[in-house]
Amino acid sequence: MTAARTWYLFDVNPSTPPALTVTPGEEFTVEVGGALRDVPDIRLVPTPFTPACNGHPLAPIAGPVRVNGAEPGDAVVVDLLEITPHGDGKAAILRDFGVLRTEFPEPMALSCPIKDGRAWFGGRIPIPLSPNLGTVSTMPPDGYKPSYAGAYGGDFDQKDVRAGCRVHLPVLVPGALVFFADPHAAISDGIIGGAGVECDATVRARIGLEKRRSLDRPLLEIDDTVQVLGFGPTVEAATEDCARGAVELVVSRTGMDPREAYMLLSIVGELRIGTSPRPVMAARLIIPQTVLTAAAQGRA
Repeated sequence: MTAARTWYLFDVNPSTPPALTVTPGEEFTVEVGGALRDVPDIRLVPTPFTPACNGHPLAPIAGPVRVNGAEPGDAVVVDLLEITPHGDGKAAILRDFGVLRTEFPEPMALSCPIKDGRAWFGGRIPIPLSPNLGTVSTMPPDGYKPSYAGAYGGDFDQKDVRAGCRVHLPVLVPGALVFFADPHAAISDGIIGGAGVECDATVRARIGLEKRRSLDRPLLEIDDTVQVLGFGPTVEAATEDCARGAVELVVSRTGMDPREAYMLLSIVGELRIGTSPRPVMAARLIIPQTVLTAAAQGRA
C-alpha cells in the first residue's frame, strides 16, 4: 500500500484520505513505519503527547483503511494475522517522558538491530522477538487529540496486540478509517521508559464488520482470553474503567449477578497496565474464555 503522503498520529483526522479501501473479510498487507523512523536526532523530539508534538514526525501511520459498509453504530474486528519486524530497531529515552522522567531527563537512543530472530539491544544483548502494534484504531469523530487513546483504540500500547490477536473497535465515522502505527519488535507491559524496541514492520491483517453492534471500548481476544480495555487520566482511573467494563461484559455474556461477576473477576481477572505515563492511561483486565463459558453454562 502506498499513500500519497505520510500521515502521523499527531495530524490524522476524519478528513485524512484513505490509503486503501477493503471489503469486510478481505486480507491486506501494509508497511507500518517505526515511531522514530523519521526522527534524525532524538534530542529534537518534543515531549510526547503534548501540543509541541502536533505536526511532528513521530509515529507514521499505515492507513487509514476504509471498510466498505461500515457506519457509526457498527463495530469492526481487526484480525492481526502476521507482524514481521525488520531493519534496525531503536530503544530510546524521550524528553520528559517515562516513569523516572526527572531522573533520566536527557534524551538518548540506542540501536537494536533485528536479526536471527532477535532484537539485539545495543547490538550486544539478545532479546527474543515479540512483535506487536502500539496503535490499532478507528477514527475518532473529532480527530486525534493529545490523549491518543480511548473507545476508538488509539495508541494504547498493550503488549498482547500481536499476531493472533483480534481487536474489536467501535465505528465512529463512515468507513471506520482504521489505522495502524507504532510497531515494536519487543515491549513490556508498563513500558517504564516510554519506548520499546521501535521498528518498522510488515503487517498482514483482515477486518471484519459487525453491523449494529454497540461497543463502548476496545476488546482484545487472544490465547483463549478476552481482554477488556479501560482508560483514564491516572492508572487508578484506567483500572477502575477496565474493571467496570469487565464486570459489564461478564454480566452480558453469562447473565450473572453483577456482584457475583465482581467477585469472580477478583479471582480470575489479571490486570495489566499498558501505556507509559501520559495524559490518558490505558489498562486491561484479562479474562479466561473457559471461565466465561463455564459461567454461561451454569446459568443455562
